[in-house]
Amino acid sequence: MGKQVTQSTMPETDLILDPVNLGKLIKAKRTAMKMKLADCAALCGVGINTLSRIENGNPNSTLGATFSILKGLGIRLSHLEPSKYTPDDEWV
Repeated sequence: MGKQVTQSTMPETDLILDPVNLGKLIKAKRTAMKMKLADCAALCGVGINTLSRIENGNPNSTLGATFSILKGLGIRLSHLEPSKYTPDDEWV
């Protein structure tokens, strides 16, 4: 029997403001679905290395690949009104 997928934890923030936390969110969702990296990459139509780089927070990943992964995993982005942000929120 193959190696089992170990579930990752969700980011410790409600706001995803940087590639590192977006990668953590994607990895947490994938592992919660007990999906291996190769299977997820195939499902989303991206390469294994691309998915791995995005999960590791690489800021140079393409938006197209990132959105393919988000769509494949059923992750939706939402827009918050500016008044919902606190002064401590940083934009990267």
